[in-house]
Amino acid sequence: MSIEQIEQRTVQPVTPATPAPATPARKPPFEPPTWLTIGLALAYVVALAALAFLPGATMIERLRALDGGICAQNPTHSFFIDGQQLPLCSRNTGIYLGFAATFLALWVMGRLRAASFPGRWVMLVLAVAVVFMAEDGFNSFFRDLGLPYLYTPFNPLRLFTGLGTGVAMCAIIVPVANTLIWRDEDERSSFRSLKQLAVMIPIFLLLFLAVISQQPFLLYPIALLSSFGLVMALTLVNTVFLLGVTNRVGRFASWRAFLPFFTVAVILAILELMALFAAKTAVLTAITRG
Repeated sequence: MSIEQIEQRTVQPVTPATPAPATPARKPPFEPPTWLTIGLALAYVVALAALAFLPGATMIERLRALDGGICAQNPTHSFFIDGQQLPLCSRNTGIYLGFAATFLALWVMGRLRAASFPGRWVMLVLAVAVVFMAEDGFNSFFRDLGLPYLYTPFNPLRLFTGLGTGVAMCAIIVPVANTLIWRDEDERSSFRSLKQLAVMIPIFLLLFLAVISQQPFLLYPIALLSSFGLVMALTLVNTVFLLGVTNRVGRFASWRAFLPFFTVAVILAILELMALFAAKTAVLTAITRG
């Protein structure tokens, strides 16, 4: 056998490598046009100006109507500042002040896009706060019904327990919404440790003292901040719902891109609150006439 024949038998044909399938290019993130962003920002300013300066009802009356759909606004369960009842009862004032303050604190600390739940020990503390509010709520409810109760409820305690629940709500709802909103998740926790949660203690106490002091100059800040907390909480719930319905989970890369969608959720939240207040008013009117 010749050398050439041996080489032909030993040399295997080289099979050309199959090219790997091309990875589909990731779509560039959507960015709304500048005119739309500016227009929406101006719309928020105009809406706040109308709330404050439009002739007719006072700002407190408008906020009371906005918040009335989810709150009984019982005068005996509410704080009065400068002779005016706050838009929310003492417990709901605490809940939504706590929510708003926690939301703003996360923003200041750069964790507003945090997509992970609080740490284990933080969750335990927050759960205790919610249970404490539930116990106080049932105790007050039993007293109103004339049933046996543990202690005489009072508004500062309603406010205190509400504040703790508001912090818990925000610490959990914000990561849920962020998981569905953002294209690139921020894996940080809203409050990873008790040390991080401790930042809320002075804010918590400051809000508590501000409300129970009932100083006239604090009427509008408290009313606006608690109403902001209510609208923001409902807006985030609407956001989660709308993202699922419209199949837009994980589509947003920046706050600017998210602003139009967020605005729809805000408008929906306000319409829901107005509808609830109208329904409540109609039912109470029918009962009174009956």
